[in-house]
Amino acid sequence: MKQFKRLFPVLLCACLLSMTACKDNTQKELERMQGEWVSKNGNTVFSLWNDNGQYKVARTVKIRGKELTNTYTVRQTDGCLYIDTGFAVVLTYDGKNDRITLSPGGEYQRSDKSLKQ
Repeated sequence: MKQFKRLFPVLLCACLLSMTACKDNTQKELERMQGEWVSKNGNTVFSLWNDNGQYKVARTVKIRGKELTNTYTVRQTDGCLYIDTGFAVVLTYDGKNDRITLSPGGEYQRSDKSLKQ
């Protein structure tokens, strides 16, 4: 029991440090994800930007020739980035290929209009 009492604070500190490091990695990933993105078929476009410390996504969809735009706040739970559109849409970034996958929603590539940071 004495060993557990000594070990518990160490484990707690390690856990808190790893959670902080995970948040820092997520922030860096969000910074790299900023810009305009277009779906592979070109029908859907979204922009990701920082608005006073909160990351936002504006998604534009063409429906029967009309454009419909909705804006969502990017949220994080357990190291997973998502937007809440009524249900959770997970954002995954592939830094090597500079692609974002929305699940559900498909794969997006950086638009020619936006510069890679």
